[in-house]
Amino acid sequence: MKLAVKFPRMNRSWLMLVGAIGLGIVAMGLSHKMLKDRMNQIEAAAHSQKMVTVVVAKQDLPRGAHIDPKLFAKAQIPAEYAHLSSVSPKRFGQYVGQRLGAPLKRGEALLEVHLESTSMVFSNTLESGNRALTTEVDEVNSISGMLRPSDHIDLMATAHGSGSNSTDVTFQLLSNVEVLATGQVTRKQQGSDKPKTYTTITLSVSPADAQRIVVAKNSGKLTAVLRNPEDAKVNTTQAMNIDDVLPKKRADAKRLAVQYIVGGHS
Repeated sequence: MKLAVKFPRMNRSWLMLVGAIGLGIVAMGLSHKMLKDRMNQIEAAAHSQKMVTVVVAKQDLPRGAHIDPKLFAKAQIPAEYAHLSSVSPKRFGQYVGQRLGAPLKRGEALLEVHLESTSMVFSNTLESGNRALTTEVDEVNSISGMLRPSDHIDLMATAHGSGSNSTDVTFQLLSNVEVLATGQVTRKQQGSDKPKTYTTITLSVSPADAQRIVVAKNSGKLTAVLRNPEDAKVNTTQAMNIDDVLPKKRADAKRLAVQYIVGGHS
């Protein structure tokens, strides 16, 4: 006698549902694999791309804003996306102090076209209220030709004081003065970092300071002292003459005296 095994009959709707779920799982797995492969391809391409460093704005900057290192940062982007006129960090210093001729958005790379026209007159580079004063320099005052536009200097004067017994006095005339140009080279015209020969420097000063420089130059000698660009402290050194530099005699040194006795009295 044969036994018949009866299997439960599955509803056709259930079979279609199970099949759809299975196909969905397969499709999800394939999609995940394709997405992962694509991400790997993008990462590999990014690592193989040549990157360049550009200067970007840290915040939105309006037209007319001064180029200040505090307002910009370095950023790396693929070379194929870098504009030919992008300002590199190496050349950024020559544009410091200039004004934007067009607004700049946060994160946007600084381009030369964003700057004011290089054909504008030199007087437009002056801060409002300041004056440009040109004075002669020698090799010492030009820091052996290494002084550059945008540098800041302390200006010292050596002159003969009033009075018949007065000696030459050296004193702090001006502190933290900006150099606008060396010879005829301005910030926009800087190229090589090699020292160049020049006989004049142009300074950005107030009208009163310009007058002080003229008076001091006509009465004595001026000497430029180069400052660190991050140092904005006022130089408070006191005036000195040769007596302040010469070694001091010991205060407790006693002079040897010879006593003469004449007629029984000393």
